[in-house]
Amino acid sequence: MKKNLNKKLILIPILIFIILFIKIFFLKELSKPQIIDDILFLKLLSNGNLNKNLNNNTENKEENQQYNFKISYKNIDFKTIDLSKTINNKTLIYEKIAPGTQGSFDILLDSNQNLKYKVDFYSKNQKPKNLKFKASKNENILGEADTLEELSKSLTGYITKNEKINIKIDWYWNYENNKNKEYEDIQDTKDSGNIRTYQFDIYTLGEEKS
Repeated sequence: MKKNLNKKLILIPILIFIILFIKIFFLKELSKPQIIDDILFLKLLSNGNLNKNLNNNTENKEENQQYNFKISYKNIDFKTIDLSKTINNKTLIYEKIAPGTQGSFDILLDSNQNLKYKVDFYSKNQKPKNLKFKASKNENILGEADTLEELSKSLTGYITKNEKINIKIDWYWNYENNKNKEYEDIQDTKDSGNIRTYQFDIYTLGEEKS
């Protein structure tokens, strides 16, 4: 009887040790993605080779995300967009927008009548300060801006019956290489830590041709 009791007393601390070891092991494993994410981000900040030029930002992306809008008279159509879904795969870091990432998406317009159209944007959350945008149609640049709201001033024109218009929006979060670089790096680090993605609405409106 005493032998069995002694065996049980010996087994209890062994079992406790095993349970503690398993808990510690799993806690470490769970924290690895965040650790790896932080290491990669710091590596990105120090690697000037990832400062991509916007002109080649679609070379490695097979197909842009496309958002279709039907332009009709006095009708407003809108869609909510998550910018992280449009990242160029070659710059993707854990589905997160960060310094060094870039991407693009297409706004496809069509209409069953001759109309004037306008494309507007409305930000749903804070935008990283150094995130910038460019709009083009048929490889002709329509405008470049620091915000989508500012860019929308360039996204107006005319569409004819059964015409299809493709407006391409390029975005990029480059590293800043100027006299304020230290300040910009701090801003990038802050934004990257606080903003995992950027969401906004796209609105389209059809009006009579004047």
